[in-house]
Amino acid sequence: MLTNQECEAMNSFKKDTLMAALGMTFVPTDDDCAVVEMLISTATRQHMGIVHGGAYLALAETAAGAGSLHVAGMDAKVCGIQVSGNHVMMSPTEGKVIGYATLVSAGHTIHVWNVDVKDEGGNVLSTARVVNRVQIENKE
Repeated sequence: MLTNQECEAMNSFKKDTLMAALGMTFVPTDDDCAVVEMLISTATRQHMGIVHGGAYLALAETAAGAGSLHVAGMDAKVCGIQVSGNHVMMSPTEGKVIGYATLVSAGHTIHVWNVDVKDEGGNVLSTARVVNRVQIENKE
């Protein structure tokens, strides 16, 4: 879903953001998912060494936001207005996790996404529903 150009742009403007602090990287793909990787690090772990549930939700909202930018255009303003998730498996303590955002519905102002967060072996660790508010600037 995300093109090389879109990923380069999104990766360039993540400096000094939560995405940078949590080690997220936007990944170009040819499929129907917006994909974002997140390193498992001291910034994303909770006290038992596994990924914190809040980090999963931040990854899910980031992947869905990237998908909405792809759908609405890179000039759109996208803001997550609802995120809910279920953490279904403990994460590994090293490596990375990957968020795969799949579009459920794209209206003019609201996009709904399902995001599965998986480990490097493809196991689903968390699944989330993200609702984005989308505003497209009028360029007249």
